[in-house]
Amino acid sequence: MLTIKLFPAGYGDCIMISAGNKNQFNILIDGGLAKTYQKYIKCEICNMKNLEQKINLMICTHMDNDHIGGLVQVLENITSDFIENIWYNGFLQIIDRKFYSQENNDFTDRDNKILNTIISQGTLPNGVQEIGINEGMSLGVLIEERKIPLNSVTNGQAICSETIECMNQIAENTFISVLGPSKRNLIEVQDYWKNDMLSRNYTFRVSNKIKLIKAFEFQLENIKAIYANEKYKICENEDLEKYIGDLCEKDGSIVNRSSISFILDYENKKYLFLGDAVIDETLLNNIEKVVGHRFHFSAIKLPHHGSRYNITHNFIRRYTADEYYCLTNSKIYNHPDLEVLATIICKCSHFKKIVFNYPIEKAYFLNKEQWKKKYNYEVIIGDGKNIVERIFE
Repeated sequence: MLTIKLFPAGYGDCIMISAGNKNQFNILIDGGLAKTYQKYIKCEICNMKNLEQKINLMICTHMDNDHIGGLVQVLENITSDFIENIWYNGFLQIIDRKFYSQENNDFTDRDNKILNTIISQGTLPNGVQEIGINEGMSLGVLIEERKIPLNSVTNGQAICSETIECMNQIAENTFISVLGPSKRNLIEVQDYWKNDMLSRNYTFRVSNKIKLIKAFEFQLENIKAIYANEKYKICENEDLEKYIGDLCEKDGSIVNRSSISFILDYENKKYLFLGDAVIDETLLNNIEKVVGHRFHFSAIKLPHHGSRYNITHNFIRRYTADEYYCLTNSKIYNHPDLEVLATIICKCSHFKKIVFNYPIEKAYFLNKEQWKKKYNYEVIIGDGKNIVERIFE
């Protein structure tokens, strides 16, 4: 049996997967905002301890506050032996050693001041950003301090499609195939960091890894992509197909493109988890290497909360699912986009379930009996207070 728990994580992501019956293998994917820990993850951890279980694998898909905040709280509140392994691409995995292994010289004091400025700015409140990474503690620093095994499958190197090229067995009857990021995606992040530091007159002489890790995470967290409003708004239009968009615009966020995305294979059923990844030709090719040109998944977690910038018609046509997960309270950027949901519903003829973990307006809008009958789908709407649980026998 495989259980997928979709946490009400505000506008963020937090998913717990438990594979097996008696001896469950538990995977925590992202942690939502910091308050997600207090409201939901903490209780789950208590239940695990009572059952003498652990988090066998924690995956932080990428450095963004709505994915990382709850994980910071997890590491601050548990003992190191409760987490067996972490997958996370941080400073030491993304940045080439040549940028932080040089000998110190007369410019070190100036470089330290630049890093201190970045870190101090990272701790300032930031409008819609709720408590999380901006409190002043970074996930990478906590992993270093707790000495939890990090990316052991790649000997501590980055998790990317080129370093894990085949199905990786993580437990009995349980495999993960990494689809992204690519090395090119991670180089884009490094180049951004390098150019930003050069613009600050940084000379790459500091070797203090803890300070570098912390400043790096805050820098990436402060990158905010600009998204235009979606073209189609909810109205009295009774033709769902008129909401289908062209889905040609691309997410320009280097942070989102660096998301760890993967296929989970459990007892010959496959589940696609996309983080905030951008569906491009590279990612499509990587999916094809694992499952072929077309495939029907048991579930697909929609990328970036159902944003039209992160998914394409080609992907929707080739890769379908019994269930599609749309995780957001819709309070940031008004995710999900109707253009995405209408395309999935209208273009996929098989029966499917569209699962929301919050009672958002768009979920109710799609919950029309005539549409559900015509397009062969069901809408499942969480109350935004309780965990939505999906069970696969």
